[in-house]
Parts: sequence; C-alpha cells; structure tokens
Amino acid sequence: MPVSQSLLGFRLRLCKLLAGLLRVCSLTAAAWLLSTGVSNAVTPESPEVRELIEKGLGYLESHSDDRLGGKCIIALAFHKGDRPDTHSAIASAVSACEDEVASQKSANYIYSKALAVILLAELDYAKHSGLIGKYVAMMADHQKAHGGFSYQGLKRGDTSQTQYAALAYWEILRNGKRPTVSSVEQCANWCMRTQDPSGAWAYQGNDPGSFDLQEQRNVTPCMLAAGLSSVMICGNMLGDLKPGEAGAVESIQEELPPELRPVKDPNEKTIPTLQGSGAVDRSRLLASMALGRKWMDKNFSIDNGGGNSLYYLYSLERYKSFDEYLLGDTPPEPEWYNKGYEFLKETQNEDGSWESEGHSNPPCSTAFAVLFLLRSTQRSLHKMGEGTLIGGRGLPTDLSKASFSKSGKLVVKQKPTAVDDLLGMLNNDEDGSALDALIDNPAALVVTDISPKESRRLEQVIHSGPPPARLLAVRALSRLRSLDYAPTLIYALTDPDPRIAREARTGLRSVSRKFEGFGMPDNFTEKDDQAKKFEAIDKWKNWYTTVRPDAPPLP
Repeated sequence: MPVSQSLLGFRLRLCKLLAGLLRVCSLTAAAWLLSTGVSNAVTPESPEVRELIEKGLGYLESHSDDRLGGKCIIALAFHKGDRPDTHSAIASAVSACEDEVASQKSANYIYSKALAVILLAELDYAKHSGLIGKYVAMMADHQKAHGGFSYQGLKRGDTSQTQYAALAYWEILRNGKRPTVSSVEQCANWCMRTQDPSGAWAYQGNDPGSFDLQEQRNVTPCMLAAGLSSVMICGNMLGDLKPGEAGAVESIQEELPPELRPVKDPNEKTIPTLQGSGAVDRSRLLASMALGRKWMDKNFSIDNGGGNSLYYLYSLERYKSFDEYLLGDTPPEPEWYNKGYEFLKETQNEDGSWESEGHSNPPCSTAFAVLFLLRSTQRSLHKMGEGTLIGGRGLPTDLSKASFSKSGKLVVKQKPTAVDDLLGMLNNDEDGSALDALIDNPAALVVTDISPKESRRLEQVIHSGPPPARLLAVRALSRLRSLDYAPTLIYALTDPDPRIAREARTGLRSVSRKFEGFGMPDNFTEKDDQAKKFEAIDKWKNWYTTVRPDAPPLP
C-alpha cells in the first residue's frame, strides 16, 4: 500500500514517541496493581469460578425441591455441570416429569411445564419426544389471545412466564421440531407491544393493543432481561434475527470466500428456521432490541431492584448470551459476568448454597447461581447444529475444522498461528481470506512472547493497516498483558471500526486487570456514542498516567 510522505513522517514521529514510552520502567505499575487489589477478570473455566460451582453443586447433592420446576432447574444445573444423565437429581427430575404429566399436579404453573421441556430436550430430545410433546400441548393453554403467557384464568400476560415459554420453543426448534408459527409470532408481538417507552419491561405487561408503546408499571433489570431475551429468541426462531445482522458488525461468514465457508455434512441433522407469515416486522424487532439495550446500558445492576437476585442472574445470562450471539461478538471476559461472579462470591453460604430475597428457596436459588456461572445459555448456543446457531467471537467460521468433546467444549482443529506467522500473513494475504478466518477463530492466535521488531511492526499495523490487520494486531498485543503496549491500545480505542475499538477496550481491561474498565458500552456505535467513547479514552489515559507517572504524556 503506497504511503504518503506526510503519513510516513507522522509514523516516524509516533514510533519515536512509542519507543520512549517502552523504555519507561514498569515497577511503579506493578506496585500499583498489587496495592489496589483489583480483581482479575474470570470465565466459567477459571479456578475460582469452578470452586463456587462445585461448592454449589455439592450443596445440591443433598437438597432438592418438591415442585416439578424446582426439580428440573436443579437437574439442569447438574447436566450443564457435566454430570452424567444417570445422576440421582437428573433421574429424579425425569421421573417427576413422567409422573406429573398424568396427574397435572402443576396445572396452573407454566414454569414447571416449560422447564420440563427445556430439561428433557437438553438431555435427549429423541428419547423424551413423547413426553415433551405432552408438555408443549399443556403450555398452549397458558397463551392468551394477545400472545403473552400467564397463569390459567388470568387475562394479562406475564413477562416472567413468557420468557420460559419462548426458551422452551427455542429448545424444540434447536432439536429439529417446529413449534406453532402463529404462537411464536403472537408471542414476539406481545413482547414488543408491552415494552415500556424507555425500553424496559414490567412483570405483567399492560398491552395497549398496538405498537404505540405505553408506560409500564415497576420496570426492572430482571424483567428487561426476560422481555428482551424473548424478543431475541422469537426473532431468531422466525429467521428475522441472525448472527451479525442485529447489531454493530457485519456477518463475517457471508463475506468469506467459498473455500472458507462451513462444509455441510449431508447426513448432519440441521435445525430449520420457522417460515413466518409476515406478522412480525423485522425492523420493529431491531428497534425493540436497540431500545432495550440502551435502557440496560444505562440502568444495569447486578442487584435487580425487584427482588430475587438469583432468578435475575439466570435471566441476565440468557439475555446477554443471545445478545452476544446476535451481535456476532462474544467477549471472553465480559464485565456483566465478572460483576455477577463478584456478587456470587460474596453471597455464597458456607454450605455452598445461595439464598434469594424473593420466592426462590435456597436449592432453586443455588441452581440459578450455578447456571449463571456456567454460562448455561451460551453452552446451548455453542452446540453443533445449523450454521446460524453458531456465531460470535471464539467460534471458527469454518465448522469443518471443529468438533465437540463429550462435555460440549469446542475443539478447534486449526493449526495455531504465532505472531511471526501473523506478520507473514499481513505481507502476503492479498485477498484477506486468511486474516478473516483468523479473526473469527481467536483461539488459533497464539501469543507468548515477541521480539521488539515484531512489536514495532504490530504497532505500525495498528496505526496504518487495513481493518482486519488492525484488529489482529490489537488482539496480539492485548494477549501479552503488558503495560508497555497500553499506549498503543489506548490509541486503538480511537479506531473508527467498532470491532477494533472493542478489541482494544477488552485488551486494556486484561492489561490493567480491571474487568470493569472504563467503557465503551458493549453495544456502542460510532454514530451514537462518540461522547462515551472519548470519555472512556480520557479515563484510560488518566489511568495510564497514574500507573506510570514518569511516562511521556499521551497524545
């Protein structure tokens, strides 16, 4: 790529400045990090998270619930926790599903019916298909004429109950069976009609009968997570919302050359998309999602303000997992997850249980907490099926190079790419296909240590390379977790490509060990959130000045 003399001069001046920054001693930063006690970002695989999970499951080994829904949610925690299907809690829940479908002991409660469908479908849909069908038929009695779900005998729809009906339908479709299209469409439209003008939802929706939104009473983060996840799930089932089409990034898969697209096995079971009647407006779905995200960005809290925090965390994980999936952007250590982990670490009892101030008893509350920590919905989204159900950072675009272990973990068969190989790609990948494939498979980029020459080259790329190269260069420097590269990552926050700015933000959080960081919002757009972006950049600059007070000032 030709470079103008003025740009070359700018690069040389910039490189001199960066070289000066790299020579500054890092001892001050190390002392600051140790003195502040800033928490490391965590994932479901982190040892400290696994400790909470195992302690919670240990409590559930000897504590259960008398209700069918309670038994199912506890069994789901064991299943997601990689316990065998012969585990006593799982076997007990399946037996209870068989017993109650005949007696209809829980006739007025959709929670039990929906959770029975979800659990049985997760375990083995083919084996339990007859039982699942009976519960789905029973669920239909809870859907009102307006489309929402609620208790039998009540006319008003219930946002909390509707989210479980939507998730049960999605589980059915994920296993190749079709829920009733009109039921899904009516559910989606009811959710959108009962959204508050601010973007949130209430426990029971006041349906105006049109899409002219009216104020809802007592909206909370918990019901936002319930309502918006239902909108996303229904839109996805109808084929109106797909990965990369519902947010700030483009669908990478559609832009890939044929040789890098997924190779379909003709014998592979695929998951169909429902063919809607046109009753759901896609533009309205996108508008509802944007309004809901904006509300959550402004009002997010781990304490949901409406009671029953553990129930809320389970809904929050579902909403965030579908949001990441549809945006096509799955941060490895998201801020919301780390805040939830900190909350659960502080509130777990000595016996491994959690208690909630709402209606959930300790066993159910503990199951909700465990499912949150395990990223339960994300695990379901990552199960192999139709290409549209595999999306987001952390998953390879070429599914022919991936398989799943018995525990459901993704195993990538792509040869690791070291930094020297990456730099070779930057010079020789004329059509960008190799870079695009590497972008969509972060696990394939291996960064352990690099030479000064390699680091300078990566820094140059961040300032003047094409977008795919800039993104990978930011990712590579971020993985070194070195304060030496913080100035370059702060510069990358100014990148006009939102993907690159987010990558730099994630990198700075890793370098600083500050999982909350200073923004930007996960769903920020260059057009709408310029002020937030530059506010975050100023905060990162101030942070760097604090940890390295003797460093030259950042431009």
